[in-house]
Amino acid sequence: MRKICWKIHRWLSIPLGVFMSILCFTGLILLFGKEIASAFGQDSRQMPFLVAIRQLHRWLLMMPDNPHGGLSLGRIITAVSAMAMTLVLLTGVVIWWPKNKEMLKNRLTVSTSKGFRRFVHDTHVTLGIYAFVFLFLMAVTGPVFPFGWYNQGLSKLLGQKTISKEMMVQKGSNREAATKVQAWDKRADKQMGKPTESQQNGSQMMGGPHGKKPHGAMLFKSLHMGTWGGWFSKILYALAALIGGFLPISGYYLWWKRKHRAA
Repeated sequence: MRKICWKIHRWLSIPLGVFMSILCFTGLILLFGKEIASAFGQDSRQMPFLVAIRQLHRWLLMMPDNPHGGLSLGRIITAVSAMAMTLVLLTGVVIWWPKNKEMLKNRLTVSTSKGFRRFVHDTHVTLGIYAFVFLFLMAVTGPVFPFGWYNQGLSKLLGQKTISKEMMVQKGSNREAATKVQAWDKRADKQMGKPTESQQNGSQMMGGPHGKKPHGAMLFKSLHMGTWGGWFSKILYALAALIGGFLPISGYYLWWKRKHRAA
């Protein structure tokens, strides 16, 4: 089992690790997008730098014709990378799992006196475990936005209602692609912040705060962006995203050193 997980962990990380780092680093910037834009007196949805970062995070700058639900090569790569990251994280836990208390202690600390390679290895293993929960939440919810089938499946798994495609797409819009993205973001935020009529009518049956159950889109967005716990969860997500961005880099280094030593 451990050997199988090791192979999955390695051979998913090698081709897709670069994209995982891009997703983590751009996601880190977007976490504080409003604060960055506010510091420059701009709207976070219109600030050129943040627009570019958002497009890099979502589509690797390969924007589809229909930003709401259309596919492009970049969108597929980012979604597949997020799904691969979920498996990489899970297999990483299996590989890390200690057999005794002494091993547990060693795998939760970083050695600074046994050379650079050992330091990189320990930070890769230890920080990966510390950030696992938050990185897993980011990764497992990432494909919800580009892939409808994934959204439906995860929504059913968690017992969440989904917003229909008709509600999310503005019909007859001929605006430029960037304007479409901004309009979609505003529309989605409005929808996710306000309960639908069906939720209001069935509030007594659905449970949750005030008898209302949030849409799957609202739940997934809060889990993906770390907004569920205010600034506390946002800071934890930021630290996890920073760690997540460096994990593939340290992994590449360890793989290269291992390969070089074997040769």
